[in-house]
Amino acid sequence: MAASGPSLTVDKSEMGGTLPIRGSGTIGRRQDLQGMRALAVLAVVADHLFEWPSGGFVGVDIFFVLSGFFITQLLIRERTTTRKLSFQNFYIRRVKRILPSALLVLTVTVIAAHFLFPAIRAKSTLVDALYAAVFAANIHFELIGTDYFQVGQPPSPIQHYWSLSIEEQFYFVWPALLVLIFALTRRMRLRGYRWARQWGLFGAMALVVVASFAWAMVVSAHDPNSAYFSTFTRVWELGTGALVAIAGVWLTRLPDAIRPALAYVGLAGVLASLFVIDATVQFPAPWAALPVLSTALVVASFQGAVVRHMYPLTNPVARYIGDTSYTLYLWHWPVIILLLAVLPKGMAFNGIALALAAGLTAITYRFYENPIRQSGWLTADEDDKSHRPKISRTGWGFAAILAVAAVVGSLFSIQFNEKVARTSQADQQLIVSSDAAPAQVVDPCFGASAMVTTGCALRNPSVPLQPTIDQFADDTQGAYSCFRLAGEPLKSCTVGYSGECATRIAIVGDSHAAMLLPPLAQFLTANKWELTTYVGWGCEWQIPAVGDCPIDEIQADLLKQPYDLVITTSARKFGSVAEMQRAWAPVAAAGSRIAVFADNPSVSPESIACLTRVSAGGDHTGDCGTPIAEAFARPDPLLKVVPLVPGATLIDLTRYYCTANRCPTVIGNVIVYRDTVAGHLTATYAKTLGPVIVDSIKGVLASR
Repeated sequence: MAASGPSLTVDKSEMGGTLPIRGSGTIGRRQDLQGMRALAVLAVVADHLFEWPSGGFVGVDIFFVLSGFFITQLLIRERTTTRKLSFQNFYIRRVKRILPSALLVLTVTVIAAHFLFPAIRAKSTLVDALYAAVFAANIHFELIGTDYFQVGQPPSPIQHYWSLSIEEQFYFVWPALLVLIFALTRRMRLRGYRWARQWGLFGAMALVVVASFAWAMVVSAHDPNSAYFSTFTRVWELGTGALVAIAGVWLTRLPDAIRPALAYVGLAGVLASLFVIDATVQFPAPWAALPVLSTALVVASFQGAVVRHMYPLTNPVARYIGDTSYTLYLWHWPVIILLLAVLPKGMAFNGIALALAAGLTAITYRFYENPIRQSGWLTADEDDKSHRPKISRTGWGFAAILAVAAVVGSLFSIQFNEKVARTSQADQQLIVSSDAAPAQVVDPCFGASAMVTTGCALRNPSVPLQPTIDQFADDTQGAYSCFRLAGEPLKSCTVGYSGECATRIAIVGDSHAAMLLPPLAQFLTANKWELTTYVGWGCEWQIPAVGDCPIDEIQADLLKQPYDLVITTSARKFGSVAEMQRAWAPVAAAGSRIAVFADNPSVSPESIACLTRVSAGGDHTGDCGTPIAEAFARPDPLLKVVPLVPGATLIDLTRYYCTANRCPTVIGNVIVYRDTVAGHLTATYAKTLGPVIVDSIKGVLASR
């Protein structure tokens, strides 16, 4: 599940949800809702740090409801009491509450990333921070989630800003919509229809909630990543809180006797959601409805009444954590991600992370956030007779526009320069060489050959790593230059020897099959091999396809004019034995030999984190690796298909990846993997397997 958490953007004066108490002229402060904030942020921190409870990420949903309630109540109260709504004052409050701490954390995180992360990751952190600064983080991370070439990369320390961006986008639209509804219902109120405004507000927001939830149901089923980050699939949660605020005048009629019971039922629903929801359920719709509706019930229970018998939510500790929850949320995630660049996970890591997050929160809240929020910055100060230089609101607005323009310009510049430099995985070109023996294989201790050569060290600290720590994550060397991305048509290429008597070879599969192209490209011309590629997202060789890969088109090509050899492999987490057999058998029967490369072992996130971890004790990269039990925890379905298809031959290169007890992250001074979840090889290491791959293919061709 993507990193989640609250984006608590309400001013302290609003955080308690102040409202008139029925039968009293005083204003009551909802301390119970501060306790709800505390519960939500602690759940998120626990989920991110301890991976418990399973549904801790629903803290963001709790806060969406609370924020929608507080902001709507604030706007309605201002419009009702002053008969006008000041957009200027509203956004000044938002700026004073949100920006100082948000920009502080962004700045500190980017600076720390520069010193702790590899260059590529540090640059991506800067880009993430720029998007977050203009409240577009959710859009950015939604796009990254659909970018195939970002799969398996470590999470961004800025990722938690996605929810803050959604709330700010809501704040840009909802006040204007509210003013429009007030204007449209004004004439009806003058005619005596006093109910028109209340029902107009409620009906408009109910329509938004229903439409958003319906859309969330659709997107959650087909594109969970987009559903998680999209404003349109999340606004129903803020809208639910808004509905409770709009219904405030009706909720004041609730009998006092049942209010605590309603609140505890809602609290029980929230607590249950932390444990019954996990990353496997369809989210955010429909499952987010449980914490959303439960939170709404807690909010509604004491509308217009004194909060009673809610000590679990109103005790001093809960209130303090609730008061500082925005700051804690901002700090906790960067602390966890940045600390992983220094320490491995464990008890010491957890203790230090908690102490750092709590300490930074307390210091920021006490000496930075509160003083700024309580200052006269951006507010009218007509009584100030001092001669200090002042900046008008217009001046501040102009400065804000310039700042946003600078951020957007920086983003375009960074993205454009990256495109021109052609350093991204999709832009790297496959180099087809006529050299049968690349210079690098002369050293028997370089790369894969170190695993089978006596006397070779898997890691010699005096020898530089290849690729470098700054480059390994993007080391594909043209493997994806002919790769079909999701939703795109087949992108087939033919490379290598094109003369007479060429041996015709096809390669079919997903991104793991594509990683065979760099090692093969070195030897195609020398061996008179003509290679045609059928690789892409979801293109595991099976019928039916896993995704939207045009497998029928590939199958037709393979049968139309049988190849001398068809090579295939795919990630072990995909594929069905029966469906693979259904695809392979007709091609083998038509006369093509089939060479099946067993999938490389899986790689643990810790092994990559270990590789990039800052160390004061010298080179530690030789100690990084994945335990055998974890590397092969998921069975490879390819191994079961080969015996079922006559003409298929298995090529297992496990001995070039693993020792008896672990699969090292560095072999022969070469970094083996470039990501975690997807388990892709670096092209540099794959190319050191070239001679073994070629000899294996020759053996299959000779067995005709």
